[in-house]
Amino acid sequence: MKLRARVKDVMRRQIKTIKENASIKDAANIMKRNRIGSVVVINNKNKIVGIVTKTDIVYKHVAEGKKRLKDIMTKRLIKISSEKTLEEAARVMNENKIEKLLVYDNGKPVGIISITDILRVEPELFDILIEKLKQSMPIIKESEPLFGICENCGNYSDSLIEVNGVYVCPKCAEEK
Repeated sequence: MKLRARVKDVMRRQIKTIKENASIKDAANIMKRNRIGSVVVINNKNKIVGIVTKTDIVYKHVAEGKKRLKDIMTKRLIKISSEKTLEEAARVMNENKIEKLLVYDNGKPVGIISITDILRVEPELFDILIEKLKQSMPIIKESEPLFGICENCGNYSDSLIEVNGVYVCPKCAEEK
């Protein structure tokens, strides 16, 4: 019988937060400094009110010109218990078309898990996730960032680039 990894085994326990009245630049700097793709947004009472991702910054701030952090954050938080399996977490992410989940136990945040965290531990889920994502993805305009498998090295990337009709990760694009 195969033991299934649980969310608590993979999640990141350190949640980076930012106040909702902070600037978008401050959020981006926290992400860059900590090499993470999201920051949890809290209000003045330290209650979680949203999450802002690098995708939110690109699509809502850069592309749409929204100026305030609370205008670009995702307010509908999708949560998961730390006791759930990684397969269950992947299913929730796929159903909601998101790449990160806040992890809660007994009504309190205890961590965050991303699709990258899951794939690092359970690589066999990769093919299943990619196929499901392909089925649910909208048609992508050429100017929008693309995530998926690099056609050169086979690694997952959240910023594929088209080079001569082939989608490659930034590292492979530099080598071409």
